Amino acid sequence: MQKKKLHTKISLFIAVSLCPMVVQAQISVNLPEANITARTEYQQSITLGQFNSAITLLPNIGIKSNNATLSNILGGVGPAPLALANFKISTIGGVSVLGGSTERSLTTATQSLYVAVASLASGTVLSNLRLTTSSFTWVAGTYSTDIALTAPGLLGGNAMSPATQAFSIVVPAFITAQNTAGTTGILVNNLSFYRSPTGISANKIMTLAHTVPYIPNLQTGGSNFSFSTALTYNTLPLSPVSTVSTTLTGIATATAIALSATSQPLTNSTGIVVPTSNSQALNYAFSITAAQLKTRFVQAGTYSIPLTYTWNKTSAAYPTGSLQSQSVGTLEVVVSDLGELIANQQTVGLSFTNANQYKNGVNLDMPAHLKLSKTTPYNLYVRATSASFASGVNSIPLNVMRIGPMPGETGMQTVTLSSTAQQLINAADPTIDRSLSIRYSIPASETSKLLNKPSGIYSTNIIFSFIAP
Repeated sequence: MQKKKLHTKISLFIAVSLCPMVVQAQISVNLPEANITARTEYQQSITLGQFNSAITLLPNIGIKSNNATLSNILGGVGPAPLALANFKISTIGGVSVLGGSTERSLTTATQSLYVAVASLASGTVLSNLRLTTSSFTWVAGTYSTDIALTAPGLLGGNAMSPATQAFSIVVPAFITAQNTAGTTGILVNNLSFYRSPTGISANKIMTLAHTVPYIPNLQTGGSNFSFSTALTYNTLPLSPVSTVSTTLTGIATATAIALSATSQPLTNSTGIVVPTSNSQALNYAFSITAAQLKTRFVQAGTYSIPLTYTWNKTSAAYPTGSLQSQSVGTLEVVVSDLGELIANQQTVGLSFTNANQYKNGVNLDMPAHLKLSKTTPYNLYVRATSASFASGVNSIPLNVMRIGPMPGETGMQTVTLSSTAQQLINAADPTIDRSLSIRYSIPASETSKLLNKPSGIYSTNIIFSFIAP
């Protein structure tokens, strides 16, 4: 039996569908803090794409934005103008073309960056990117648009690839003090500050650059001022930091605080928004009322306390998480050695007009006769400028007169008038506008020295002073 061979033909059909895959490239530029702060232009070399010389002879490379603005895809408070970005082709395929290229600000209309006068080899297209910073307020975030790149080919193709690139400017989040906190001095160098309804104040200007809204805080290094002086004092003054109030002037959201060892905000929760030009001067006003000056800052010397200035990003602002900047300084209240002594009545007259006065002596009370201010411990002296009371050629000895406190006046002793300074008050504590009520008297024991004197006005000048000349 003849064997037959069976031949089977198998055909395998494999269909392959090739679909072009579009890949969008990304140009991302990080705008440095230094350029934002200084408002200076930023330049960087970027790759626009690849040029294919095979499909075009004389390339005409154009650029445009597919969006009307650089919109915020992260953070920010508003879109940025396209014109902030400026492009100029520098090389194509490693060959410099700067001489034939034109810088163009980004717009929604296609603009020619480069028109060739001769054919070019294929290769990478590099461009100088220039970002202007001075005309825009930069808020932390990412500003983005799609840019279209064209180089028309002979058969209608595009010699540039990719045809579209995502272009982004990344703005960093920062809060930076432009000056050091240093020392803020409140100079109490005139007694008028103790009498003024507004007391005394001093300002500290802190200039900050920032791209995020923030809340300023202030904190002291202790609850009380430290005190130092080369002058005399009876006791060390105790001056709480809470006697000083602080606020920011010219800030709508500002809130006043009394200084504390606990960090306190100087605005409400809204904080301070990013300002025009990304820079602002904060004016910290430190003030002390006249009442607090009289109570806590009478002793001459230097009262000092460390200060910590803090600026915290508002919690709701981009980016998430905390962002803080600090500066450390010192607050000093410097009280000068000040003194003033005023006699409210310039003339004092004791009269002897009847026998009873010669028998019992004479007293003359002068309420609030003297007003005294001194920022160091003081002595009060009195003396006459002549050797006796005189009326023409006639005289009465100075020692008939007693000068001392009126009833109820404390801290003063009675002395006998002399041309040598006599001490009325010894080492009293510093004071402001202390009122002294004085009694002038000639006691009965001294009236005999007035007998047989011709009638008349016997006078001398007396001087009250803080020192014994």
